[in-house]
Amino acid sequence: MSELINKYRPNTWDEVIGQDRVIKSIQSVLTKNSSRAFVLVGPSGVGKTTIARLIGKSVGCNGIDIVEIDAATHTGVDAMREVTGRFAFKSVTGSPRMLIIDECHSLSKNSWEATLKSIEEPPPGVYWVLCTTEP
Repeated sequence: MSELINKYRPNTWDEVIGQDRVIKSIQSVLTKNSSRAFVLVGPSGVGKTTIARLIGKSVGCNGIDIVEIDAATHTGVDAMREVTGRFAFKSVTGSPRMLIIDECHSLSKNSWEATLKSIEEPPPGVYWVLCTTEP
C-alpha cells in the first residue's frame, strides 16, 4: 500500500486535488517569506504530509534536508532534543532544511517544551511543519 501512496503522491502544487484554499494560503505565505513554521490539521489521508513535502520543495530543500519524524514513535524529550540539535547547524548542501513532525499531537508535554523555542525562533534556513489529526 505504501508503495502506491508514494508512487502516486503529488509532486507539484498543481497535482494536489481538493486543497485549493490551503495551497493558495501557503503559497502566499511562502511568497511573502512571512513564516517558517506551519501547522497542518485534518483527518488521515487528506494530504498533510504531501503538502509539507511540497512546502519543502518550494523553499528549495533537497530531499536529504527534509527530515520526517513520526511523533507517535518518538514521543520523548530526548528524541526531540536530538532532532532539534541537528537543525542548529547549516546543511552540508547549503539548502534550507525542514523538519516534518507527523502526528505531533502525540508528543509529550516535556517534548513540546524542549521544542517550542526552536519552532518559535528557527535558525536561518530551517522550516517546521507540524501535522496532526487533533486540532
